[in-house]
Amino acid sequence: MSTAIALQNIPQSHSQEQNVMRRRSAIKTDSKITTPPQLEEDPWLSTPQDTHSSDLSLESPSFAPTNTYWITPHGMLSKSIQILDLTRDLSVPYTGLTPAYKEAVKKTLKDHSFTPTLTAHRKTWLGLQYSITDGEGKEIAEWKHPYFSTGSAVLTFPEGSKHCEHSVELRNKKWGLRTEAFVVNSVQFEWEADSYWHSTNMTLYKVLSMGDGDGKGKAERKIVGKYAQKCMGSFVTGGILVVDAESINGAVAGLTLCVVLKKKRQRGAERNPGCGVGGN
Repeated sequence: MSTAIALQNIPQSHSQEQNVMRRRSAIKTDSKITTPPQLEEDPWLSTPQDTHSSDLSLESPSFAPTNTYWITPHGMLSKSIQILDLTRDLSVPYTGLTPAYKEAVKKTLKDHSFTPTLTAHRKTWLGLQYSITDGEGKEIAEWKHPYFSTGSAVLTFPEGSKHCEHSVELRNKKWGLRTEAFVVNSVQFEWEADSYWHSTNMTLYKVLSMGDGDGKGKAERKIVGKYAQKCMGSFVTGGILVVDAESINGAVAGLTLCVVLKKKRQRGAERNPGCGVGGN
């Protein structure tokens, strides 16, 4: 009873002031708990460039690649582009393109000697035509590249190829953007940069259609490949490629990535004309 009487004797203004202080304190505490630290960063860095494609939902948040490749770093003066298959010699499981996984790839490259699984040989000075050979030196595809980064590139496979039964054309999904789309066996795939500002990290998506048979069903995407570049910059490209080979042929994933990387070098040259517009 004495406590109740004491509370009644407190001036109303003082009680209101304490309530305001409590509310302010509660709001401040709640904001720290409910606001994830990553939201305080620049959202442009974590937003995919192609907003239309990024609106499609992912089939599954999990990604379990079956193969790990190394795209040998290459640039404007490189006469060939080599793709190494590290899958059998890599001793650590994939847990993401983390520093630890990248270090394991680096150690594997140092401890083993590899014969390139695929090699793209430049046939012209500008690098607009390539011959693709396998580990035994047999030609398994041809690559014709456009003069400008906004053009279409074509990978042609011979009849009876175990990699692809038809030609594959890569083109900008929307003019001026970096997302490159191509079709394999009537299924669309998209190489998309993970950031607005740079394309040192990219993701390969498989676009799926689900519907009621009239072609108007809900569309969704599935991650089937990821790429992490070794060096920063536009003129030297190459690094780690991980692929779900059950969703897309590893050679097709690797060669389409090489096309995308060449277009990246072309964009760098187009922005800096002194470097030459061939962008090899």
